[in-house]
Amino acid sequence: MADVSFSASLQYDKDRLSNAVSVSQTASQATAGVLLQTLRLGTAVSQISTATIGALGMCLAQSINSGALTASTCTITFGQYSGGVLYGAVRLRPGEPAVMRLGPGNYAAQAAAEGSRLVLTILED
Repeated sequence: MADVSFSASLQYDKDRLSNAVSVSQTASQATAGVLLQTLRLGTAVSQISTATIGALGMCLAQSINSGALTASTCTITFGQYSGGVLYGAVRLRPGEPAVMRLGPGNYAAQAAAEGSRLVLTILED
């Protein structure tokens, strides 16, 4: 039986282009580990410590910006970090979530505005 399940849907209708996509996914964990972090980010790259997790698995990342940080330009970039460089794979606007399976490596995040907040829930694979 699957230990983790999630679903998402996307519907858009702009001018003459419209489409709807839905996905439902399940996954199993070999180990019952979880890392939950709430990060307060600035405009400098912040490394994310995953040292307490053996093998990285599913990840839910969500921007929880509020107040003055709700403009669509107050994005948070998340991705792999190598050689002092953030390779952004996900860009979140305020309130947006993203679900992904993390590969091996180091991770980091960076905000477009000081004081932005990111919640990460990382499951052990």
